[in-house]
Amino acid sequence: MPLFLIGVFVTLVVAQQNSKDPLTDFCRRHQHQTCVIDSKLYIDGGLVYYGTSVTPDSQPERNTWLLWGDLADLSAGTPPLYKNLTKGPEVPTVRGGVLWPDQVNKLFYLFGGIYANGKTQDFNNLWSYDTIYNNWTKITPDGTQLAISWPYLGASDVTEEGVAYYYGGYLGNQSVAGWTGDTVMLNSMTEYDTKKNTWINPSQRGMLVYFGGLEQNTAGSASYASMTDIHIFDIANSRWFTETATGEVPQPRRGFCSGVAWADDRSSYNFYIYGGMSPNETALGDLYILSLPSFKWISWYPDPQLAYFPGGKAWSSCSVIGNAEMLIMGGQLVNPERQGCDAATAYGQHGLLLGQESVEQGAMWHGLQLDIPKYRVPGNITAVIGGGAEGKASATAPAAGWRTSDLGVYFATSYAAASRTATRPLPSASSPVSNELEKTSSNTNSGAIAGGVVGAIVGLAAIVALVWFCFRRRHHQKQVPRELSAQGLSDAAQQRHQHEKYAATPTTTSYPSTYHSPHSHTPGYSPQASPAPPSWSEHSPPMPQHGWSNWDQQRGNDLGIQYANQPYYPPPQDSSQPPSKHAHTGSAELPSNEVLELPEIRSPVPKRAI
Repeated sequence: MPLFLIGVFVTLVVAQQNSKDPLTDFCRRHQHQTCVIDSKLYIDGGLVYYGTSVTPDSQPERNTWLLWGDLADLSAGTPPLYKNLTKGPEVPTVRGGVLWPDQVNKLFYLFGGIYANGKTQDFNNLWSYDTIYNNWTKITPDGTQLAISWPYLGASDVTEEGVAYYYGGYLGNQSVAGWTGDTVMLNSMTEYDTKKNTWINPSQRGMLVYFGGLEQNTAGSASYASMTDIHIFDIANSRWFTETATGEVPQPRRGFCSGVAWADDRSSYNFYIYGGMSPNETALGDLYILSLPSFKWISWYPDPQLAYFPGGKAWSSCSVIGNAEMLIMGGQLVNPERQGCDAATAYGQHGLLLGQESVEQGAMWHGLQLDIPKYRVPGNITAVIGGGAEGKASATAPAAGWRTSDLGVYFATSYAAASRTATRPLPSASSPVSNELEKTSSNTNSGAIAGGVVGAIVGLAAIVALVWFCFRRRHHQKQVPRELSAQGLSDAAQQRHQHEKYAATPTTTSYPSTYHSPHSHTPGYSPQASPAPPSWSEHSPPMPQHGWSNWDQQRGNDLGIQYANQPYYPPPQDSSQPPSKHAHTGSAELPSNEVLELPEIRSPVPKRAI
């Protein structure tokens, strides 16, 4: 063991060739990939702006570091970041990829992504990172991988049983070595079993929830999807369902981010979405909640809603922490008049309280807290779906009834995932290997690739929207279909009450003045380096902007992780160029035995940027 430890620490002294410090020089980041294992947040790849501002002439650089944040230390409201992890030049540095965490074996896998400057690397293998021993391993492929392609900017998630799913994405010369011709859109789903290291067809357990983004119909016409159309994929039976959402429906969008939290009794699953790109190619900075199984949309922030969000961003990452808080990291702020950094001292991190604490503390934007034991459904949701903070929602079906009775059966049943054990030896808690890596701020990162300036990147403007694997609890045993009666809601019960009506016990908080809400009707910002993302301000002129997007880090199993990997959408256009019209090209599918598509709707083809 001592000899092994020496080898581990030797790797940490390899000099980092990038002249920019990923922490002290940080300004903004976007299109990175993240995951959480135990109480550590891992941030890999993506694009970063360094310095004290971003001008229209600024170019982002590749993030060649593997960073980590300590979620056990939230004294500042967001986790401190460290840069002392190993990443050698042989490990791909990409943007728009995904990290698949294996919570039991303490590994994560890097899948897909875009390479910088056309320097494509042939992705014949998965790479895994060992969070205990701080090293990367190229996974030797088996026969099941022969038909797998490596896409980018698709949507992905990992179940608690250790099965990773990836839907959609693109193939092109930015991700596939030797690729010629047009970039193509994929419309199939890939599944990887982290327990067996095998690629498999979609199988049992769980549902996929899909909404928003762009759609292309059978006639070849692409348009923004209505946010009333919620598509559910039953993985066990390879069957699509569509339900109609009602309530305060947000405008169509792509490039948004989302996180999900659920009531103790599983009577409601609440999807929090933020920002995104609107049909007029401006960004949004709003926050909405989609509650299932009532299929009700609820507007949350700002109140009242605004027409423009001058400081909106896109392609962030999203993390749900402990099923009760959300961490928003980074995002591309494309407004050339907004040249400031994104919460540089907090490395672009923003905290959001998802539950009733947001009401009791008078602020939804708030520093993350370690003392929130569970998710309590907030008053703005229970005012619409009934029940209380502990659950017991009375609206357990769409107001007009189920369009397909089988879907009501699925939501009414339960499923408990089988417990997992590690498939490799893990050190005991007393082993020195299991201790935290040294929290150093030195300029030595173990062999990370030198960051290069990214030039003009071909931007694609169409891809599947949000894919969340809402692990709806289902029995393993066969189920007997049964009809569910529609449960209607009165119009009055569907209306969201004013903020003061939500609070069970009004509280008074004393926050620094710099975190006061920029709008008199919006709950105040929080302290501890967690102001609301700079999506709007009453002091800014109303002008088109681009909204926040993906946020993907979570606290580990011990902190109640709900992992949902980056649901990336249309690749962003070069922010220095105005939106333009693009010609459509053909679409393609991942090689597989079965293609899983929505009926009458094909995956959108990409649009070329000028």
